[in-house]
Amino acid sequence: MKNIENSLVALIDRKINNELTEDELRNFDELLGNDPALDQEVRLYQEIDEALNETDVIDLRSNLDNIYQFTQRPESTTIVRSLFRSKLHRIAAAAFFLVLLFGSISLYFMNADKPVTNENLFRIYYQPDAALLIRGQSEDKMLIEGFQKYETRDYTAALELFNKILDQDPNNIPVQFYAGISSIETGKYRNALKPFNNIVNQNQNLYQDKAKWYAGLCYLKLNENDKAYDIFKEISNSNSAYKYKAKNIIKSINR
Repeated sequence: MKNIENSLVALIDRKINNELTEDELRNFDELLGNDPALDQEVRLYQEIDEALNETDVIDLRSNLDNIYQFTQRPESTTIVRSLFRSKLHRIAAAAFFLVLLFGSISLYFMNADKPVTNENLFRIYYQPDAALLIRGQSEDKMLIEGFQKYETRDYTAALELFNKILDQDPNNIPVQFYAGISSIETGKYRNALKPFNNIVNQNQNLYQDKAKWYAGLCYLKLNENDKAYDIFKEISNSNSAYKYKAKNIIKSINR
């Protein structure tokens, strides 16, 4: 039984790191399709993997919280915990990160009861969303250039181009969303709220969930704690991909 578990751990780890051959990937995807429980475990490990990729001390402190929550969830089996241990061993192999890891763990246990500021919460949980525009899907040169600027983190130029597009097409939801992210990146948190709230108020669109999350972070950054709390509470009670992060945030918001 232990050998089977170890083999499965290795297989999932290779899947997450894109190391499977085409045939192995096809067989593995078919296995996941026929085993919802295993599919859930892979999703959990993906969340753990993403959390452990952060190296900032404050980020790592939050990630330790998140990872602990992952391993305590009812659906977190011994396989997930084995994957977690495997991932930690791999990270510990890097000397620099090992020092950072133990330093962060010390900070975590020494400061567990220390209040977390809105600024720290924002730093912990905010990451700009990756652009989803696939090249070749659009012939709009301004749109393509806007996403190129976004991808290279030239957010000022990207925002200028996105705003020009929205002047002509104000209902373009993807452009609204990335204009919001670009506004955050250029320090215009109040301006970012307008496109995010517009998206949230339009039901049944692919960006609604993300827009609500980023709107909550903007309110957090602006110290409008009641509004931030209400949004994160709503997210935590939903099936959102951000629900567990939202649950952690609302524990730390001062109202």
